[in-house]
Amino acid sequence: MPNNLVIIGLIVNLIASFLIAYGRIFRSKKTIKKESNTDGGHNPEEERHRLKETRIAQIGAGLMVIGFAVQIIGNVFQ
Repeated sequence: MPNNLVIIGLIVNLIASFLIAYGRIFRSKKTIKKESNTDGGHNPEEERHRLKETRIAQIGAGLMVIGFAVQIIGNVFQ
C-alpha cells in the first residue's frame, strides 16, 4: 500500500505542476504577439522574451515528465 501512495502522490504532483505552468507552456505565437503589444505598438524585444520564456517552460515540462516517470518506474519495481 505505501508504494501505491507514493505513485499516486507523484502522479498528482505531475498533474499539479502542469496546471501551474499551463499558461507558459501552451501559449501560441499569436498569443505571444498579442501580449507583446504595448501602448506604443508592437514590442519585438518583449515578443522574443516571451517566446524564450515559453520554450524554457516547455523544456522544463519535458524534463519534469521524464523525472516523474523515472520516479514512478523506480517505485513500481522497488
